Amino acid sequence: MRLKTLLYFFLGSFWVAIPVMITYATACALATFVENDYGTPAAQAVVYHTWWFNALHAYLLILIIGSLISSRAFQRKRWISIFFHLSLVVIIVGAGITRFFGFEATMHIREDATSNAITTSDTYLNIQASKPDTPPLHFALKSALSPFSRHLPKQRLSVFDQPLLLEPLSVRKQNPDKKDNHALLQLKVSYQGQSHIYAIVGGPGIESQDVSADFQGVRIAINWGVTTKKLPFALKLKRFELERYPGSMSPSSYASEVEILDNQGKLIKPYRIFMNHVLDYGGYRFFQSSYDRDEKGTILSVNKDPGKPITYLGYAGLILGAIALLFGRSGRFQRLSLFLKSQNIAGLFLLGMLALGGTHLRAEAGKIDMHGGKPEATPLNDMGKAALEKEKIATLHAGIIQRMKNLKAHSKGKLGKFQRLQVQGFDGRIKPLDTLSMDLIHKITHHDGFKGMDNIQVMLGMMLYPDDYKSIKMIYTSTHKLRRILGVPPNQARVAFVDIFGPHGYKLQNYVEEINQKAPKDRDEFDKDILRVDERVNWVYTIFSGAILKIFPEKNSNSWLSPADAIKSSDAPLAKEAREFLRALFVGFDAGVDSNQWDKVNQTLDALGAYQRAHSSLVLSPAKINAEIFLNHSNFFNMLTLPYILLGLLLLGVVLVATFKNKPPKAWVHWGFYGALLLLALAHTAGLLLRWYVSEHSPWSNAYESMLYIAWAAIVAGLILRSNLALCASSFLGGIALFVAHLGFMDPQIGNLVPVLKSYWLNIHVSIITASYGFLGLCFILGILTLLLFVLRSPKRPNIDTTICSLSAINEMGMILGLLLLSVGNFLGGVWANESWGRYWGWDAKETWALISIAVYAVILHLRFLRFEFMPFVFASASVVGFYSILMTYFGVNYYLSGMHSYAAGDPVPIPSFLYFFVAGTLLLIVAASWKRQLVMPKF
Repeated sequence: MRLKTLLYFFLGSFWVAIPVMITYATACALATFVENDYGTPAAQAVVYHTWWFNALHAYLLILIIGSLISSRAFQRKRWISIFFHLSLVVIIVGAGITRFFGFEATMHIREDATSNAITTSDTYLNIQASKPDTPPLHFALKSALSPFSRHLPKQRLSVFDQPLLLEPLSVRKQNPDKKDNHALLQLKVSYQGQSHIYAIVGGPGIESQDVSADFQGVRIAINWGVTTKKLPFALKLKRFELERYPGSMSPSSYASEVEILDNQGKLIKPYRIFMNHVLDYGGYRFFQSSYDRDEKGTILSVNKDPGKPITYLGYAGLILGAIALLFGRSGRFQRLSLFLKSQNIAGLFLLGMLALGGTHLRAEAGKIDMHGGKPEATPLNDMGKAALEKEKIATLHAGIIQRMKNLKAHSKGKLGKFQRLQVQGFDGRIKPLDTLSMDLIHKITHHDGFKGMDNIQVMLGMMLYPDDYKSIKMIYTSTHKLRRILGVPPNQARVAFVDIFGPHGYKLQNYVEEINQKAPKDRDEFDKDILRVDERVNWVYTIFSGAILKIFPEKNSNSWLSPADAIKSSDAPLAKEAREFLRALFVGFDAGVDSNQWDKVNQTLDALGAYQRAHSSLVLSPAKINAEIFLNHSNFFNMLTLPYILLGLLLLGVVLVATFKNKPPKAWVHWGFYGALLLLALAHTAGLLLRWYVSEHSPWSNAYESMLYIAWAAIVAGLILRSNLALCASSFLGGIALFVAHLGFMDPQIGNLVPVLKSYWLNIHVSIITASYGFLGLCFILGILTLLLFVLRSPKRPNIDTTICSLSAINEMGMILGLLLLSVGNFLGGVWANESWGRYWGWDAKETWALISIAVYAVILHLRFLRFEFMPFVFASASVVGFYSILMTYFGVNYYLSGMHSYAAGDPVPIPSFLYFFVAGTLLLIVAASWKRQLVMPKF
């Protein structure tokens, strides 16, 4: 009987399952910090690839099944809950198969070369034994040895019918001060009565050199690192294609044109590999990873995963189970809804709406004898040298100063036709020049407008008077290290174009090339600042050169040309049109700046617009141009911030007064606030749809857009739950989210999607997982309100207890929705990753912290099974503390940890001082509420 009780306790008790879940989440969290500080191999050696972490997964699997049995779910016919939780079991089983039977590797191929060799990502002890007149023997032993491993296991082999003993003595980093994988392994090898100590330099991802010794005529050579395997087929690289940003060495996209060949070298089929376009063949997946510096070779990542079908089956079951849990009549969600109805609190709408949410111009003029015959612009480095040599002056020339004053004063409000001028971006999208100027000036200066001029004034000034702007400090930098390299004061945030060049040309050239060879997760903040400044410098150059102004449609093509390219075109009418346009543009713009006469330049722009409409089908309609310019200047979302916050605070005051008076608010008060919030939500929705219409992709592709969407999701959550408390909490949260979105560290400009985001999975994964943040943020606010009510409890105000119980039910319903969305969104992200780069889980910090948040909220929702006598207090406190995992997932990973999703690559970005007060305040509130925590949640 005692054995049965012990088995029940350790295999199916929530008193064990919940601490195990907390242990698992803690281990994952520690691993992300280890990886950030010491690298991926360290995290693998300390956590991810350890026996105890594997055992923890197995124990979690057992506990899930055991909990279903101990809770009598089968006897009570809780089929939906059983189905949902068994889907988690299937996912764990599939992940285990991937962990132990799958592998990752890389394949390097040069152009016109063929290869069937892949280099594994895992680490091996590679052993070759040879003796005269006998074929050599090869062994590849998978190795978990690491400078961070305490366990150094011995291994035994049979070599030419004699035992060979491998005994690791020590492993230490070769360069303790460097963050790399090179390590020194001291390995004792015993064979035929002799022993030798091998000192081998190697480690994860290292192509280690052989170290050898003789044992009575048998030569044993050993290296420690990657190993090579042969595929049953080969790939031939026909061509590697690399596209760069204009005027830059930075790659914008790359692809490999390959042929699949059989063992006899016969063609099976051709294929093009690029991001979101993975090659699947023979059970292997190949995706574009990197390339050789000379751009004549490609590096493909290779993956083989027998666990994928099982894992996908688990994902499908989890999604179906999550939907069924919401609508099952006997499920927790519906019982909470019935309880709220019994408390005279309005019920819920269906969740369906949640699925909704995606000098060159002057030079060309000089060629046609305008403005004194200016010389043709030189290439980027030569231009920089010339700028450095000719423009070393401390102040601008008096004529330049006057011209800038005139430009600022005379062009204000007179550039409407320039704003509406249609241009083709380098991404191929046609947009108003107003949008292009807003995007580029904001990217270059990190500010909207510059020196009292708006974006269109600054951009036209740079384009038409480039010599005036070369020495103006307008290019934004963020690190002191980069400023020291450029030779400017460390506290000077902006640098001039001439500061970027020295006697030997472009100062950042070598840095850019080195950084582009690094994996994104290995780039620190200095690296990322280099790349950002490199991009800004090149945008400045494209403006100076006029290359950015692609305004002339090319015949029989969807491409538009800049004036310089159009003048060089073999199409004589087009070249003539471009020359006439440039002549009229400079004459008219100079007249406008000098004497405030803009009629001629406006006539020129009207004629150009007519030319565009006559020669291209890509031109935007007047309605779309108006919509885009309206979005650019309306400050749409920022205007909603204050109304959301004020409405939330006002409704909170109404609810608190009604609670103290033990008298519910009038129905018209509730519906008045509901209507006001609904109107704001409709305006918010219209803004998102307008941004979607203008950007031509779903509006949650970057940090700024995701905050807009989180705010929207929080408001929708309140409207769905409909209670006054939910409305005030969601309104306040929506306002705070919009406030955060408009802080300086988020870029509000519409940008192109990076290749991996050009997928329909962006709409699915990001919208679902970001919506979950809105619901869980609402739970945080509801938890705060509940704790405040605990502080205000009194025997004289028993109605507060009823309100607390109602709040707890609303909070739990919101958390169920949030957790289901977070789980489904996270696992769908795995599907997206698998379709993009061939693996569905890589323990990246972002996905790991999303998993941690799932574990945290799963624990919170299962706390009720521990049957605390003061469950409303426990649940409210947990919902407040649990939200810090979401803050870490959304903000912390982006700015404090390294990984594919991060922005700062783990550099010590200062923690905002208000966060300490925020944490201290919540802890004090929990302590204050604990004095009156004795309250039992009604059974239902």
